Parts: sequence; C-alpha cells; structure tokens
Amino acid sequence: MQQFQRYYKSGTCTIQNRFPLGVTSTNTISHKYSFSKPKSKAEAKQVAAKKHSEAERRRRMRINGQYATLRDILPNLVKMDKATVLAETVRQVRELRKTVSDLEGVCGGSGKDCVFPGGADKLSLENGDGDDDKGLVKVTFSCDDRPGLISAVARTLRSMKGRVVKFEMVTLGGRTKSVLWVQGLSGGNEGIGMLRRALKVVIDRPNLPGISKRSRLT
Repeated sequence: MQQFQRYYKSGTCTIQNRFPLGVTSTNTISHKYSFSKPKSKAEAKQVAAKKHSEAERRRRMRINGQYATLRDILPNLVKMDKATVLAETVRQVRELRKTVSDLEGVCGGSGKDCVFPGGADKLSLENGDGDDDKGLVKVTFSCDDRPGLISAVARTLRSMKGRVVKFEMVTLGGRTKSVLWVQGLSGGNEGIGMLRRALKVVIDRPNLPGISKRSRLT
C-alpha cells in the first residue's frame, strides 16, 4: 500500500512515496512562482517624485557649472553671488554691443568694406574683378567667434576642391569677420551657389567641434 504525504512550504510541493518493503522512492516536484505585484498609486507617485528630484539635481549642477564659468571669465568681479554675476554679464554684453555699433559707425555703417565684424551674421561670395583676381572667389562672412569655426570652413572648402590663396580675419567682442580668396572652384555660378549653401550651414551651426579658434586654413 502506498502512502502519500504532501508537504507544502514556500510554494514548493513535495510528494514522497513510501513502499512497504522498506524501499523508499522520493519524487520531488518544485513549482516556483514569481508574482509581479502592480505598484500602488502611492508607490508610483514616489517613483515619479524621485525621478523629478534627480532631474532637478542635474539641472542645478549645470546651472552652477555655468555660473562658475562666468565667475572665471568676468574681469574685476568683486562679489561672487549669482545676482551680481548675472548683472555683470548683462553689463558686459551691452558694452560689447555698443562697441560693435560704434565701430560700424566708424566704418560708415554696416557696409561690406568695413573691416570689423558686425552684429548680424552675413555671408557673401563674389567673383574677382581685377586682373590679379581672375579665377578667384572672394568669400566674406561675419558671425559669432567659436572654437573650430575656421577649421570647419577649411574642410568645407577642401570638399569643394577650393584652395585658399589669401586670408584675413578680425575678431572683436566675441564676433569675427573673415575674408578669403578661394581658387580652383569649378562649375561657375553653380559651384559658387553650392559653396554658399555649404558655408551657410557651417556659419549658422551654434556649436562646432574643433581644436582652437586660431586654427589655420591649410
């Protein structure tokens, strides 16, 4: 006669079969269950609040990092509190804008012959008119000065098979104006139009990777 004893413990069912001849055969069947209990509203709110708190912490770290940068680059900064840093930043930006405006006035407005960079981004390309400039394209652009700008322009010119034979640059108040004489462009007006579109993408890009704003055209 077989006797069965069932034991239930922690979701495990064990069946033991006992035989009268002293021979015992044990068969063990284990069933493990994994239940995923749905989160309550309180727990969901707690998780959301934790995520929000972490996002706020990262945002404050970025803001404090930018304030630290301003404290390092602003000259003659006496107080280091955030209100003073912001006020001094606004004052310096206004002063730089006024300087640019005064320089444009010295040049007779924002004419193309002005050697100083203007306050607005500009890009112009034109064929050389003089005997010495035949076959050359004069590229003039003004924009915010930033690391990697000139090296990006150089890469663009090389991709168009252009070679810079003369280069002038003036940087003032975070703005730069560059004049390049490019040789070797093909395609006539169509080639100039392609170069204009490619350079506009580079100049309008807010941040460019590069080694230095003093990168040379090669």
